[in-house]
Amino acid sequence: MSCNKDPDPESEVKRAYCYLYNFVQGLENVVWEGAGSELPEAQQYSSSFPASVILQEDTEEILFAVKRPVSKDVLISYTVPLEKNGYYNVVAGGTAENPEMIINKIDTKNRPASGNVKFQILHAIIGQNPIDVYMGGTTLEKRVVSSLDYFELSDPFETSDYDARSAIVVTKHSETYEQDSVLLNSIYNEDIISGASHFGIVAPLTFQEGSDLKFWVYNVPLE
Repeated sequence: MSCNKDPDPESEVKRAYCYLYNFVQGLENVVWEGAGSELPEAQQYSSSFPASVILQEDTEEILFAVKRPVSKDVLISYTVPLEKNGYYNVVAGGTAENPEMIINKIDTKNRPASGNVKFQILHAIIGQNPIDVYMGGTTLEKRVVSSLDYFELSDPFETSDYDARSAIVVTKHSETYEQDSVLLNSIYNEDIISGASHFGIVAPLTFQEGSDLKFWVYNVPLE
């Protein structure tokens, strides 16, 4: 679904591709606007919405905005340069009173090694200090992310598909694993696909305050 009106059919169509995620706490859904065009449907919490943006140039500054679904009041907006044929994750989070937005380009070219999966992880737990993430165990060699701050992205990394599917543990940051610091434990992660690239978001299960936490997993494209 395009964020812009289609151009002249005889001209070259330059597009960037975006995956929109709604993790705003306190709102069941939000409305997205991209490049001056509002998407026709409100997006529910935790859903992923694929969209394309038609560009006039090979690289163009594009404004994204997140709005309340009824009043259409803008919660947050952010301008970012998008490249022709580029793929991007665009995440709205925080709360309606203190919203956040992050946009990053997806690496679609580098495939994981055989038997591995590729990940990038976002920390979206409001009020939580830095976190650590373990896959396949809780020893230091199984720590795949260390001291990730709120609403920041980890560096992309690879790990074995077996480790990622068997167990993912998220803890408060500490020098070594501590059972009392565990925030969530996700086992039998069947959504994780060998040889694929995934975007992980550590966030509440629902938009309601006090919800349990979940490790959300989304597939992202590879060429």
